[in-house]
Amino acid sequence: MNRKPKVAVLRQLRKEVGFGCPVKGCGSPYLEWHHFDPPWHVENHHNPEGMIALCVQHHAQADAGAFTIEQLRQMKQAKDEAEQVKGRFNWMRNELLMVIGGSFLLETYVAVSHKHGPVIWLSRDDDGYLLLNVAEATINGEPRFSMEENFWTVHGNQEDVECPPSGKAVSVKYPNGDAVSVKFLELKSEEALLKQYPEAPDALFEISTPITAVEVTYRLKSTGVDIGPKELTVYGNTIRGEFIKGAKIAVLL
Repeated sequence: MNRKPKVAVLRQLRKEVGFGCPVKGCGSPYLEWHHFDPPWHVENHHNPEGMIALCVQHHAQADAGAFTIEQLRQMKQAKDEAEQVKGRFNWMRNELLMVIGGSFLLETYVAVSHKHGPVIWLSRDDDGYLLLNVAEATINGEPRFSMEENFWTVHGNQEDVECPPSGKAVSVKYPNGDAVSVKFLELKSEEALLKQYPEAPDALFEISTPITAVEVTYRLKSTGVDIGPKELTVYGNTIRGEFIKGAKIAVLL
């Protein structure tokens, strides 16, 4: 049996602990899964009743016997509704390639903006590192994901929050189909760039590598804004496949 459970099992495990490690005082969103009743070495199984989502540190402690079966069962029952989930990306670079809606942005600080201000943009800290920002949207009075200088927060009644322990990605889904995701990638060569984005405009492959890319999707379909992985649709108008360098604003809503 493959040790990795099915997606549905992982979603159930994340949701029952409120999308954060249930060990008291922790709350880390970077979750793994732990088999405890019975342990994996006793029986290979993916029964969610005998599994729990834990952060990397507390997973290792659980493997070493730090928590009893009764304690782990209590942790599973502690939360059935997700609370506010927070995290931080430690990916800080002097140069970033933003990949948004199928377009590729270099030396462009504001990826998407509207009349009230920027929606997805970059800022620099005192050390000159670029940091990602995503404005909080509100749908029918219900808040959504936001990000301020690499610190992200999940708002609202989220359906799922997936945040691998690698700390390079976060994906948030809502019951009405809205979704936001952020993923960092290290592209070490032109070949890696081509492999990752084979359908990109030729101008992209003239940039210097290695380079770090950050992919952002921002799908709020009920507002008419759908920034997907391959195209950007705003109020029925679709933009895709552009390479933009040095622009003040890439997309104005």
